[in-house]
Amino acid sequence: MERIEKTERAVLVGAGGDRHVDELGRLAATLGVEVVGVVEQNRMDRVGYAGKGKRLDIRDIVHNTGAGLVITDDELTASQARVLERDAGTSVVDRTELIIRIFEAHAKDRASRLQVELADLEYRLPRVKGRNEALSRLGGGGVTTRGPGEQQLEYDRRAIRERMGTIARKLDEEKTSRSVRSRRLREGPTPSVALVGYTNAGKTTILNALSGTSRSTRDWLFETLETTTRLVRSDGSAMPDFVVTDTVGFIRKLPTQLIHSFSSTLEAARGADVKVLCADAGSPDLESEVQTVIGTLRETLGGDEIEDGLIICFNKVDTVSEDCLKDLRLKYPGAVFISALEDCAPLLEAIYREISSRGERLELLIPHSEYAAASRLYGLAEIHGTRSTNEGVWMDVTLPPPEARKYNPYQVA
Repeated sequence: MERIEKTERAVLVGAGGDRHVDELGRLAATLGVEVVGVVEQNRMDRVGYAGKGKRLDIRDIVHNTGAGLVITDDELTASQARVLERDAGTSVVDRTELIIRIFEAHAKDRASRLQVELADLEYRLPRVKGRNEALSRLGGGGVTTRGPGEQQLEYDRRAIRERMGTIARKLDEEKTSRSVRSRRLREGPTPSVALVGYTNAGKTTILNALSGTSRSTRDWLFETLETTTRLVRSDGSAMPDFVVTDTVGFIRKLPTQLIHSFSSTLEAARGADVKVLCADAGSPDLESEVQTVIGTLRETLGGDEIEDGLIICFNKVDTVSEDCLKDLRLKYPGAVFISALEDCAPLLEAIYREISSRGERLELLIPHSEYAAASRLYGLAEIHGTRSTNEGVWMDVTLPPPEARKYNPYQVA
């Protein structure tokens, strides 16, 4: 597989009706690649991705700019890549490989690194052409020696499949551990919130603002890969604590290998009481990005489930005009508009409203001798009112259904 070096110069190529070369340029810039030319064509060629004439144009740009790469906006077949590489006179990297390389650069925890490696191997398997020195690193001593009469190509493919099997087993172990942790969160009294959205929409900045953490928020696509959960405390207010999970971002034409590998992102959304769809209000492709996320979630979670507990949050409103905001408010009347760098209060209020709508409202009278039961409600329930009486502490609260049942003995008839 082609190694993409920083400071590399590249020509971008988009063919067909569904082209997003501006986004492709941002993906390239994330790896430090300098874009020195762009070639587009309305028709996708089956032989060489771009037509013969366009391939010659690409060759001229490569020659004149000294570009060392051609990056295509779609995944190529092995034969398309060979033809384009031959006619362009330089190495070719397709969109799938570019995204995998970005994920590889940003993967920090063990699960993310395993998932990226698996996606890489799934991509490479149908493209193996024969002897590949890099394959000698796959699996270490776990890869068996070549059998009698086994051709090199068969051996290389077998090495990849065996390594894929090893990774799959390790990921199953990770999935089991993650499922246990997720079940504990769902069964516990603390409500859960999942941040989902297009890549670079500001989900991690929102997580930091809500929870007071300081995770990396550099302006890179796919800066966040691993699923991260933080506790948001109520700071002594009448509102409950909740846990918020930041997830990997979506993108158009996300490689199928990575959709499968990063299924934990959708698991977090599936189990959440509230889902916050984060979008960059200043994006030139805002509508397409929102629909990409909704479509992917609907396909995975089901049409009815995606609408349950969904808040659409437009971030970075400080980057757009008042006229643009007015249009967005008309088109999305129930949405929340914030700048996470300045103030997340509107989103916090919307999350609390959604949590409250899913709970049970009770009037309680807790004896003074059992004040610990009343004290426990702070951070657990939304408290609408409280006062001290001769008999005990009267409280008007909204509780999650499992906790509401525990307080039935104190309920005022």
